[in-house]
Amino acid sequence: MKSSLVVLILGAVVAAVMADGEYAPPAYEKKYDGYFQYANVPGDTEYEFGYNRGNPSHYTSRYEQSKDSRFRTKVKWADTYDGYGEHYWEYNHGDYAPAYAAPAAYAAPAYSEPAATYEQAPAKF
Repeated sequence: MKSSLVVLILGAVVAAVMADGEYAPPAYEKKYDGYFQYANVPGDTEYEFGYNRGNPSHYTSRYEQSKDSRFRTKVKWADTYDGYGEHYWEYNHGDYAPAYAAPAAYAAPAYSEPAATYEQAPAKF
């Protein structure tokens, strides 16, 4: 009887506090500081990933994407000592395949076998 009375009073206090509007659950949202990484694979022949890593003094950034026969990537970096760089690559190789000529069958060499030659041994000193 006493324990059920305690639970009832405790429940009433919690309900009153929540109804008052002063209680708010803690915020679990991420504070975005500009650094992240992700990966996405939407299909069998495609993917993409990227990241921004580092700190205010030095950072690197990379983005890469491949879809069917197309590939591209971008890399950037910078630091507080005026160091900065960017690289871009893009390969767009379609399904073009030139006609391939099979190599000819192995043929015998076109030169003759070397002839044996004999020389006299040098005289002793």
